[in-house]
Amino acid sequence: MKKLTTSFLLFVILILFLSLGYLSIVGYETDRFNSLLEKKITSNLPKTKIKLNKIKIKINLKSFNFFMTTSKPEVQYYENNINLNKIDANIKLKSLFLGKPEIEKIYIASGEIDIKEIKKIIKYSKPSNIRKFVLNDVSSAKIVINTDLILKDNTIDKYELNGIVKNFYSSGKNVNFEKTSFIYLIKTNKGEINNIRGNINGFQVSSGNVVFNKSKLLKIQGSLKSALTLKKGDFDKLIKSKIRDNFDKFQINGKVDTSFKIDFDKTLKLIDYQIEAKGDVKKSELKLKRAINFEFIKNKINNLIFEKANFKINLDKGGNKIFTLNGLYKVNNNTLQNFDLTHLVKKNLQQLSIKGNFDNEIIIPFINYSSEDKIVNVNTDLEINNSVIKIKKFSLSEGKNKINITNLFLKDNKLLKMDNLSAKTFIDNKLSNDFEILMNKNVKINGLKYDASNLTKLVEEKSDSNFLKNISKEISVNISEVSTSVSDVISNFTLIGNIDKGRFSKIVSKGEFAEGKYLDISLKQDSTSKRKILEIYSDLPKSLLSNYKFFNGLSGGQLLLNSSYNDQNNNLNLVIENFKVKDAPGLVKLLSLADFGGMVDAMSGEGLSFERLEMKMEKNKQVLTLKELYAIGPSISILMDGYVESKTGLISLRGTMVPAKTLNKFLSKLPIVGDILIPKEIGEGLFGISFKMKGLQNNLKTTVNPIKTLTPRFIQKALKKSK
Repeated sequence: MKKLTTSFLLFVILILFLSLGYLSIVGYETDRFNSLLEKKITSNLPKTKIKLNKIKIKINLKSFNFFMTTSKPEVQYYENNINLNKIDANIKLKSLFLGKPEIEKIYIASGEIDIKEIKKIIKYSKPSNIRKFVLNDVSSAKIVINTDLILKDNTIDKYELNGIVKNFYSSGKNVNFEKTSFIYLIKTNKGEINNIRGNINGFQVSSGNVVFNKSKLLKIQGSLKSALTLKKGDFDKLIKSKIRDNFDKFQINGKVDTSFKIDFDKTLKLIDYQIEAKGDVKKSELKLKRAINFEFIKNKINNLIFEKANFKINLDKGGNKIFTLNGLYKVNNNTLQNFDLTHLVKKNLQQLSIKGNFDNEIIIPFINYSSEDKIVNVNTDLEINNSVIKIKKFSLSEGKNKINITNLFLKDNKLLKMDNLSAKTFIDNKLSNDFEILMNKNVKINGLKYDASNLTKLVEEKSDSNFLKNISKEISVNISEVSTSVSDVISNFTLIGNIDKGRFSKIVSKGEFAEGKYLDISLKQDSTSKRKILEIYSDLPKSLLSNYKFFNGLSGGQLLLNSSYNDQNNNLNLVIENFKVKDAPGLVKLLSLADFGGMVDAMSGEGLSFERLEMKMEKNKQVLTLKELYAIGPSISILMDGYVESKTGLISLRGTMVPAKTLNKFLSKLPIVGDILIPKEIGEGLFGISFKMKGLQNNLKTTVNPIKTLTPRFIQKALKKSK
């Protein structure tokens, strides 16, 4: 009996172990638990209907619970079918024995679901940014969703979602996705997205990952690697600025690695972010519809190319931005040059640093400098704070040529202040500039050499912008040698005076020419009329007049200029004595038309001599009026008036020209009171000519007519001179 009992117990144990082995390995199919699982799922997911097929049951001996699985369940949410592959559940074995089944975990695996089906479901969820994004921005996607639900007391305590998204298309306000795919894992308070591939904002992403963690804040960080291939159409989508309207061609090829950290609060309000993008540009090209002209650069820029360039961009929520770019570039069809650029933005402050070589010709007229056919190295650091630009450092170097500026402040394109400016330049290896400008309480300009070749031209071309409007200081100038546009050199040039709101209000200046000749300049303001009175005396007029085409060919003589001016107009009287004119195209043409052959020969020889020239002019913003010009010499006398329009450049001059021999004979025969007709004793032949000159500067039309009478004004001038 004892033996039989023992055998029976061993048999029962064997059957039990075999059953447990069968249930743990093969399992058992039944539909007895269908109602239990359906009830538990629908109780946790309201508005859900579920119908299960047969359930396979297995026992997990390790965790001592039941494992149940069913395939292709029929699931509806708000009457919308959901494509599921299977549902798994783990039930505590102990709870079954106690008659209170308790599900520990549910696993739901979906098939491939179209985003259109998900939209039908998500529209019933609570309002959220995710709901809004899916419904409004996502246009296409295929999604596989695997869900793990961890239950406690038969209610969801934790969850985990994972799966894959393919062919994802979305057009948001700031981010656009095209043909994008990724795998994802989402847990209760954290998640990650990996193997990101596709087109994001025009960038072809080859790999990427995103990790997020949600506790008090939603923290997101990640990285993307993408190709940097953009054309004009792509750039137009990214940049909405009007600057793109001038782009005729834009393309860029390279790669970029981007990393980011973003923090949101519970309402998904942006709290903080940090973004870093770095990469390289193999080649890029920008071609403009309208070429851009820059001050001091001779040729307009219509094409810009970058090659083998590296860049880095840093952005954060505080408004800080750092952009660095270095490599090779070329302007238009010039050669490749090195450059290094750094741009830093901190709220209202911008800092810009540029270092590199430049082979587009730089022209600085006020010191007569040109970098023609040379490569210039430029190094500058500047700050922009609101509307104030501070050039902390600027240096231009090319061989022995050096130009440096420190702490120059600008506002609205006007100078506020400056520490110093120094220039040392050469022309044909000969020193042309060597001076320094210091600006503290006073303005001091000191140096060995200054090239003033273009100074008179620049003064004549001055605009109403008044670059020095904010400057009111005393000024002193001491330059050992000032070169002009002609061979004359001014030595020991000195000037003391006052600048009031960018304009000279007082000047006393002296300079020396060779052979005891000198230059004297004075400026003062009339206390009653407030007009400024300028007086200039020069023993060598040519150095002051060489930039005026009207005086081409003038040599020798003494000049005295008196000018009375204010902001509205300028009344100017000019007298030049004892000078010659040689090879003056306008005068030669007049003499040729008048058939004054001998005088034409003189013009091409030693020159035509004049004893005195008097000129009275008035200039305002609209027109320069030549009230009267009278020149008299041993060979010829000229009386002329006219005007030049400022806006159009139209020139209109008329006058009378009489050979001196005829004029002198006429004056000797002229009665004290009489007709202004030529006396009969002189003869009936040609007395002189009247002429008219009209047109633009390069297209003047000249006409001449013989005369037999002289105007009273001409006679008065001639009589005055004869006395």
